[in-house]
This record gives sequence, C-alpha cells and structure tokens, in this order.
Amino acid sequence: MPMTQDDIRRHYETQWARQSGAAAAGQTASVASGSATPVAEAELAYSSPVEDAMLYPAYEQLLRDLRREPNGVRLLDVGAGSGRWLRFFLSRYAPAAYVGIDFALASVDLLRKWSAAHLPPHAADAPRIEFRHANIADPQLDLGEPFDLVNIANVLFHIPEPELFEQALHNLRRHLAPGGAIVTTEYMPRDNYRTEWMQVRSRYVFEDAIRRAGLRIAATRAFCFFSNDPMGLDGPDSAGRQHFNAVRAYMRRVMEMSASPDAKQFFTQFFVEIERAALAFARERVAEVDLPSQKLVVLTTA
Repeated sequence: MPMTQDDIRRHYETQWARQSGAAAAGQTASVASGSATPVAEAELAYSSPVEDAMLYPAYEQLLRDLRREPNGVRLLDVGAGSGRWLRFFLSRYAPAAYVGIDFALASVDLLRKWSAAHLPPHAADAPRIEFRHANIADPQLDLGEPFDLVNIANVLFHIPEPELFEQALHNLRRHLAPGGAIVTTEYMPRDNYRTEWMQVRSRYVFEDAIRRAGLRIAATRAFCFFSNDPMGLDGPDSAGRQHFNAVRAYMRRVMEMSASPDAKQFFTQFFVEIERAALAFARERVAEVDLPSQKLVVLTTA
C-alpha cells in the first residue's frame, strides 16, 4: 500500500527519535569501519558515501556556476532530517542564517541536541542557526522571513498528495526572497511513477506545477547513475531499471563486506570513478534531463 505524507512523517518520527539520545551523549563507539567515532556522527549518516562523493561536489559546482554560493545569505533547509545539509553548508559556506525545518518533531529535537553538543560556541560572526517544527505543505505556513537560498532535498517526491505538493510549491515561492533560488532533488522521467515511498512526477507534471506556483527551472544537474534510486529511468522495475537496481545491490554488498577502512576507501573511490566515467560519456550524447537517477534542479521566480 503506497504511503501518505503522514505515513512518511510517522516513519521519520520513529527514525530520528532513535538517534536523539545518542546525538546529545557525545559517546564513542566502534562502527563498521573499525574506528572509534562519535555515536552522533556515525548514527546521523543517512546516505551512501559514494552518493555523497558525487553529490556534494556537484552541488558546489552548480552554485559556483550560477554565482549563488550561500555566503552571507539567509538559507532555508526544508526537510532538515538528521542534519546532512546542515553539516554540508556550515562546513563549506558562511551563511548569515541557517533555518532548518522538518515535519518530524523528533528531527528538530535531534538537531537541537546535536548542534548543542557539536557546534562551536556562538561567536559574533557565526551564523544564526534555528531549527523549527514545520511542514512545507501546511497552508498556514509562515516562517516570518524570506530566504535567499532554499534547499529542499529528497522532500517533494515524498509528498504524494497532489494538493499538498502544489501547496508546498506555493509555500516555497512565498518564502523566496527577490532574486533567490530553490535547489531541489528530482528525477523527472517522462512518465509518472508511484512507489511505496515516492510519487515520482514526470518532467511535464513537475514543470506544469512549478509554473502554476510562479517558478521556473533555471538549471538541471545530474550527479550519479548507480548510487541512488534509478527513478529517472522510464518504465517499470522489470525493464531497464532492474539492471540499475542490481548494480546498487552489489555496490552495497561490496561495501558491507569491506572490513577495513582502506578497503572501504578503495571501493568508494572505485565506484565514484565508475559514476564519473558513465556521466562523462552520457553527457556528450544525452540531455541532462534524460540522464538516469536524481538531478539537482534549480528553481527561480518566473
């Protein structure tokens, strides 16, 4: 049975609640690599290291290309989760303000505990950091200020209800400062595709919806083939997508079998080079929007 947005929220309430105590404790424990690592850092990881190695440089390059590096700006992170993007932005940029919102209260609790234990004491030039319990699809949403950059990664396709999806887009537009940009992660195949967790909207449905919200696509950048769900491919899992899923399964198995840090590092880099080679080959022949897997999509006002 496909999940509703509320089903997904309940899942993440449970997921982030499990981590909340560890985030405050600051203890150490042996993780899969065999090294002693703060529990908070190990537990907060919620993505593939191969995907991270592809996605983060692609995001940085995209912001450079668009001259939108978020230094001295008001930054909104929608779906703050366990702080993946909090750590990304604060380790690379100097925003004036970072506001992270999530529809799971447990996420907000987790991030407040983690930040209190791991972020340096407030300095005069430090960014304002806030975490708020809020749903981007709430018709009454009012965060009280506009933002120059809005990051909304892995969120919109987890809003399956059409009316809530449209409301989320209108809320994003209302909270965007003049000249600002929204960066979302989308698949945009030629056909709609529904999974248990996701409503993957075709590029045509997506483009029509953002147009109604007063937005347009300013840039699209693919960042991987195999280290994310291949929902950018058209057709069911019994077609081409099954081969991409098989590769992902083998990648996970190899990483799980790699006991030493050196082996993990070797295979991570090996898979990254495969991703880079495939992207380089495809980009000479295929439009960016047609490349498999996720894309970073930049939205600006129409």
